[in-house]
Amino acid sequence: MNEKTLKLIEAINAYDALKWDEVAPANSINYGPLHFWYKGRHIDVTDTAARQLCVLNGIPPAFFMDTMRWDEKMSVFNRLNEERGDTEHMFRFSGDTLYGVVSPKYRRIDNSRMLSILETAADSGLPLMPVKYKLDTDHSRIVLVPEHAQVGELTPSLTITNSECGLASLNLWAGVYRWVCTNGLMVPVGDIARSRWFHIGNAAISLPDICIVLNRSVEYVQLLYEARSRYLRPEDKVRILNNVSEVLGQRVAEKVSDVANAEYSGAPTLYHAVNAITRTAQMFRPQVQSDVERFAGRLLAA
Repeated sequence: MNEKTLKLIEAINAYDALKWDEVAPANSINYGPLHFWYKGRHIDVTDTAARQLCVLNGIPPAFFMDTMRWDEKMSVFNRLNEERGDTEHMFRFSGDTLYGVVSPKYRRIDNSRMLSILETAADSGLPLMPVKYKLDTDHSRIVLVPEHAQVGELTPSLTITNSECGLASLNLWAGVYRWVCTNGLMVPVGDIARSRWFHIGNAAISLPDICIVLNRSVEYVQLLYEARSRYLRPEDKVRILNNVSEVLGQRVAEKVSDVANAEYSGAPTLYHAVNAITRTAQMFRPQVQSDVERFAGRLLAA
């Protein structure tokens, strides 16, 4: 097994060692002056967990978090939460931080479950190694490439994404990794291989044939190279930016425009446009980064 995979396994084990879960009644949580409390002790709460607590109590999260005073939060949250009393939830913690509030039936497919995937990938006939990773309870990402694929600027890749707080399933993606700037794009493979595992039902994970997934990646490497000769008219660029705005939001579209002009000569070709989008992805949190990289994959194939 390669050294980078071994280091990632160590990081996942250290990250996982801090986590613990407890199934408890809804009224185990209450809001005190400026803080949430769990069974009589102060806890930190991630934005995601706070939103989940609000939704469970029928409180608009943005209004609760950004508008209400602390005394109003205490009055409203505690009253509504107490009404749900014995309703049970699985409270997911990392140390003293609550990061997820899910159903007791939630099937835990945590990042530690990726270890078997990494070992399988590293010991396969086409060994893979991690080149980028981000471990996060909301959205983790691990990008793998063939160990001996550093030929040219682009290489086929495989990306694993996962959420540990109920936001998304464990997913496997084909993709392209660009060595020069560490950008990448993601491509679904559900039509050719099992690539998604939900946090409910059967939690068995069996990695599909890596060669099948990487073959899809190789196709997109070729598409990206060919995109160098696909020149864009001004109206093409406007259409792409409008599509980015519709799918990913105005803020992402503005960043794509800025990056294209500053780093990619105004995106004269589809190749430059795709790279401007994947470069922009690096400026956002992991979940949005994945959304942007999936958009880049769809644009390349269009």
